[in-house]
Amino acid sequence: MRPGYRPRVADDPAADPEFGPRGYLPERASKRARKIVLRAPLGVQWILASLVAGLVVVVAGVLLLTRGGAAPGPPFVEVGPVADVAGTVTFDEQLDLLLVGLGGRVRAFDAPAEVDYCPASRRLESPDGRVWSLTGRGTGGESSFAEHPTATSDGLLYVDPTASVPPPSPTADAVPAGCS
Repeated sequence: MRPGYRPRVADDPAADPEFGPRGYLPERASKRARKIVLRAPLGVQWILASLVAGLVVVVAGVLLLTRGGAAPGPPFVEVGPVADVAGTVTFDEQLDLLLVGLGGRVRAFDAPAEVDYCPASRRLESPDGRVWSLTGRGTGGESSFAEHPTATSDGLLYVDPTASVPPPSPTADAVPAGCS
């Protein structure tokens, strides 16, 4: 033993006083705070717990991958292929909704049938000069359109006609119509 060192006596008389109790942090390590010396191996319960946790993650991943592409159930209604709506603005007579397939996603709005897309202004416009953005936000104080949730699965578009998101507040800035 080194000079001036006084070993601690463990609670268990059979324990080796040279190493101290389990989880003992040697003086040199405590000063440097670099490592903790574990004096006992981890039990079998830790191995079993890690295997069970890994199994839970694998099962959840398999379920997510196998069920993730399923078509949404009611109240969603199938509208048709996404390719028919992408890049266009069409009015669906059956659902009485305006389908806007511009800007990277398909949106469904409660909008009048006469609203159409104007390529010159890149906005939605009505024949009487009212203007909306592609997100349904009204301009010049015009009321905005309420949006319905949409989903796609296997190249098909689905819309929930029973639910709608409250429309955004309109902007006060008047935007001139580009096509009417």
